[in-house]
Amino acid sequence: MKLLGFFNVGPIDALDILLMTLIVYIVLRVLRGTKAIILLMGVGVLLVLGFLAESLGLAALGLLISTVKAFGIVALIILFQPEIRRLLMEIGSNPFLRFFLPPERVPINELLLAVDEIRKRKLGALMVIQRRVSLMEYAEETGTIMDAHLSAPLLVAIFSKGSPLHDGAVIIKESRILASTVMLPMSVRIKGVGARHRAGAGITEVSDAISIVVSEERGTVTLFHRGEPYPNLSLTQLKKILTDLLNYER
Repeated sequence: MKLLGFFNVGPIDALDILLMTLIVYIVLRVLRGTKAIILLMGVGVLLVLGFLAESLGLAALGLLISTVKAFGIVALIILFQPEIRRLLMEIGSNPFLRFFLPPERVPINELLLAVDEIRKRKLGALMVIQRRVSLMEYAEETGTIMDAHLSAPLLVAIFSKGSPLHDGAVIIKESRILASTVMLPMSVRIKGVGARHRAGAGITEVSDAISIVVSEERGTVTLFHRGEPYPNLSLTQLKKILTDLLNYER
């Protein structure tokens, strides 16, 4: 098949174009709304200048661009470290790969009971579900290690106002509470919300975790995944989203 009447395009070429389009889409999706997109545009300009310098025989400009590119690769890896991590997580959490992954045995019903009781008591809470990316660095450096069996009464007790453990986040892995009073990175993308919501969003921007935030002031429930909020959830809606994200069989 001829494209635009000039180029012969076969099945392999079409597959090549499709894969490149998919990669560019994923990269732009991950970098959307970040400062890294400006740096990426600068890299694009340098590549175009390098191509023009080579085509026109501009030796001095070509040498300069080559030198910048040689050192720029290392600089880009350092500057884009959070975005590269997000990109790899985006690829690893692709829905096509979920078929090969076992379900994550988090006791959803216990979580729902805890969220409902915390909301009724007008308490605030931040619960983070660890998935494939370990959160132990946050637990060990800033939190209180618990390694306790997850239950609704224990979660409610942790977030009660008289508890010495109620500040910070709880990290959950499968059926265990790994740690409490954990301090998490704040999101720079989410604006106009309190520290608890920014922390809930922030941890999902740097890992594949899921966070659940119960607002102390409004009693609303918000779930964060990949930095995106799912606000004002009912318990039924929360259960459906958790069931989908945790790869549970219906």
